[in-house]
Amino acid sequence: MNSKSAKCRDLMARWNERDASSPEPPGAGATVDRWLTYLEAIHPKEIDLGLDRVLLVLRRLFPRKPDARIITVAGTNGKGSTVASIERLLLSCGRKVGAYTSPHLQVYNERVRLNGRDVEDRRLIAAFERVEEARRNVSLSYFEFGTLAAFVVFDAAGVEDWILEVGLGGRLDAVNVLDADLAVITSVDIDHVAFLGDNREVIGFEKAGILRPGILAVCADDNPPQSILQQAEAQKVDLALVGRDYRLYEDRGITGNLSPQILLDEKGWQVSLPNGPLPVSSVAAAVVAVRRLEPDISERMVESALAGLKVPGRFEQLGERPAVFADVGHNPHAARWLAGRLLARKYSGCRVLAVYAALADKDVAGVFAAMAPAADRWWVAGLDVPRGMSSVELFDQAHQCGLTGVEKVETVSDAIRAALDEACSNDIIIVFGSFFTVAEARALLAHPTARQRLDEFLDPDGRSELSVFDQQGTSSCVAFPGSYVDDHALAQDRTGEQESLLAMSGTCLGNPVVACAFEHGFLGGTLGAVAGEVFARAARYALEMRVPLVCFTASEGARIEEGMGSLMQMAKTAASIEKLHQEGVPYISVLANHVSGEVWASLAVLGDINIAESGVRVSMAPLALMEQGALDGDAQLRDAEQLLSHGAVDMVVDRLDMRTSIGRLLGKFGSAASSGEVSEG
Repeated sequence: MNSKSAKCRDLMARWNERDASSPEPPGAGATVDRWLTYLEAIHPKEIDLGLDRVLLVLRRLFPRKPDARIITVAGTNGKGSTVASIERLLLSCGRKVGAYTSPHLQVYNERVRLNGRDVEDRRLIAAFERVEEARRNVSLSYFEFGTLAAFVVFDAAGVEDWILEVGLGGRLDAVNVLDADLAVITSVDIDHVAFLGDNREVIGFEKAGILRPGILAVCADDNPPQSILQQAEAQKVDLALVGRDYRLYEDRGITGNLSPQILLDEKGWQVSLPNGPLPVSSVAAAVVAVRRLEPDISERMVESALAGLKVPGRFEQLGERPAVFADVGHNPHAARWLAGRLLARKYSGCRVLAVYAALADKDVAGVFAAMAPAADRWWVAGLDVPRGMSSVELFDQAHQCGLTGVEKVETVSDAIRAALDEACSNDIIIVFGSFFTVAEARALLAHPTARQRLDEFLDPDGRSELSVFDQQGTSSCVAFPGSYVDDHALAQDRTGEQESLLAMSGTCLGNPVVACAFEHGFLGGTLGAVAGEVFARAARYALEMRVPLVCFTASEGARIEEGMGSLMQMAKTAASIEKLHQEGVPYISVLANHVSGEVWASLAVLGDINIAESGVRVSMAPLALMEQGALDGDAQLRDAEQLLSHGAVDMVVDRLDMRTSIGRLLGKFGSAASSGEVSEG
């Protein structure tokens, strides 16, 4: 008795000591970033598997199981693609859907989606506050706290279907505190050995921990471990297995050998699946799972819902000519799939240039072996994050594996730049190895330069740059006073461009056009001395040639130094656009990158056709706040889809589809002009 009492007193003393040293909770008005900093500090371990602590707080938040269907997804690879596919399919059935995934690439809000959209800050903060109040003195890890917050968000929003991606393993993962009504196991392979074990049977046992007696389940692994099958049988789970209950076939009858159609056959019910950037095994498992929940979903609904589905960081294309792809794959199983995708795209004269950075606890030798048949050149980079592997360590591993053509570079960004410098237009660059690797790649390539935009948009031959500069490199524009001159010079040095607006004449898919693009790196207080003059010259050339004008705006798109000079520049652009309208010369405006400030409309939404690039965000707030995601989405921030729904733009187009989409419009303009159908205005 005395021994137990002493032990109890010791535990209480340690608890009080921990509590006294814990950081203060964020106060009223705290931002998401402030909350995330707090979450990182309140628990001693980054990963702390086990359900006891989470379950205790869950019971305080939810005395009863939430009134929703719980869909839990586990697996070594393919979880994110499965979640996204289930989400899209259930939305097409008219369901209110919430999806919880991890980790995120750019902002934490990506982890929690409501009806296909990232959660707003205000909802997330309210959920953090509720979890903090409910946990009292219970210590929760970053992931556990965030998982419970996602549950609170879904419940408060009245979500009917909760799709939950397991963070690690399954049996002891925080997501597993809720009993699944349907479970999906995507694949089983070796990863996270320190936590899950070093063989597929042991790992399979952990994944199968998400199963519950009598529920529906799908296993997409074509060779499932016996540990999964045994648990499913013992709990009388209605388990659908690939190869037994449903099958996948290649149908080359329509598309030939280049990109065969994939046919899903589930006991006579057949549907075509997209052979796109997502693993078809994950997409198929999602379809089979949703058919168990929504048996009336039709083949047409499935095909329509999944058409064009993309997931950030999953064989995501970030550039073209050369094609640049990014993938979060970080183990040999994922690398084998990735190598297959690259080899399918490779043709004579095309090289694959690999940029690889990884965490130190990964099987990098296995990844090198899996990717070796596909990659012709390598750049290995370091990751300056916890558990990040240095470029030197990765370089040594590559040589131990017998790889040649390997260079070591300090950062992922520098490695990408080196690969781009060496690449030919028909090469393929693949950036992969971890979420951190892809996040850095997306940050670097999310804002292409003006020259990159026009290179992507215009045909390679016949383009000509339009300039307002004379032979001495000076222009007749108004001179801005004070520090602006210095800022302007710095912008020139930083970007390599003379002005913030680049203009070229040329063709797009063979259609004559004049195109302008704002230089993103020039902006932020130094738009440029002659932007209005550049735009006016481009407009005059379009009028003379009677060809359409296309303008890509950018962050803080038309904000020019305040004062008389600003008014003069804006007057030139406004007059030029009016002249185009009067003469019946089409003007297409493309809202690209993040746009802030109050005068972006001068170029962004005054076109005959106004297009918003997918992912664009518009706000009357400073750009820094927009990029941090620190605004209330309902009050101040508008994304591309919202702009479309409010009639501010006519179309939303993905950046990589922009050339094709605008090229078709230009073709229609050309046809209309030749037949005399183009009217004034």
